[in-house]
Amino acid sequence: MDIISETSKKIKEVKIQGATMISKIIVEALRIYSEQVKAKSVGEFKNKMRKARDVLLSQRPTEPMSRNACKFIFVSVKNKRSVESAKEEFQKSCSGFVKIIEEARRKISFYGARMIGNSENILTHCHSSLVEESFKVAKETGKKFYVFNTETRPLLQGRITARNLLKMKIPVTMVTDSSAAFLISRYSGKKLMMQRVIIGSDAILEDGSVINKIGSFGISLVSFYEKVPLYVITSLLKFSPAYRIKIEKRPAGEVWYRAPQGLKVINFAFDIVPNQFIANIVCEAGIIRPQEVKQKVKAVYPWI
Repeated sequence: MDIISETSKKIKEVKIQGATMISKIIVEALRIYSEQVKAKSVGEFKNKMRKARDVLLSQRPTEPMSRNACKFIFVSVKNKRSVESAKEEFQKSCSGFVKIIEEARRKISFYGARMIGNSENILTHCHSSLVEESFKVAKETGKKFYVFNTETRPLLQGRITARNLLKMKIPVTMVTDSSAAFLISRYSGKKLMMQRVIIGSDAILEDGSVINKIGSFGISLVSFYEKVPLYVITSLLKFSPAYRIKIEKRPAGEVWYRAPQGLKVINFAFDIVPNQFIANIVCEAGIIRPQEVKQKVKAVYPWI
């Protein structure tokens, strides 16, 4: 199996998770493939690389970071006139984009850690490497806080978060997805009241709304109702016009394996958090209001 087929299969089967990790693995697969691909002309090289790109991107239609990565890389070979120079520039751009991701990650985790206060109860949902990194930096600066995280059904990505936080020696308590709203509410009791909700995102839209793991809408709705501030820690590299986003539906078997014949199952992978439910977006440009997203993207990543 070649690198494109192998990587595509891993993404489809959710063996690779998280928008940032998926983007990195796609970029790396394209870099390796560009070394291996045989082409007699620049045109042939570009066509083969585009086909490989399209196969990889088709696996997760709700995550624009990978599309933006490919846009950055493919622009680099636009004016190349030999296969050798096109390959060299393509590979250089792949490495360059990974550096952009890492620099963004460093800035975001710094800003994210600044938001976290001592003795706070914080709810997070699903698994976000940027949220985790912000928690890690906050702990390293001496802050003590308590994380509550959801299971995140049906694939239980919340277990990844729980394991990683325990390794960091950060106190973490897991709750079922269906109890998250009650936990945030005043009715769960003073000791269980959340001071803030912190989530990641898979996509940021032009109006500052975000797409995130299914369940995020309900969490954001009750947070807004209960006046618990919700923060989104994410990269502007995930920016996308709304019309390009397609909410992914996963196989029914993830919800109920061997379900009764005739039963229909809708398994949304993502939902939307409207901008009015978001206190701030924490990104490489700082801690910003949702309405500032488009302006900040233009300033930081004009090529997007």
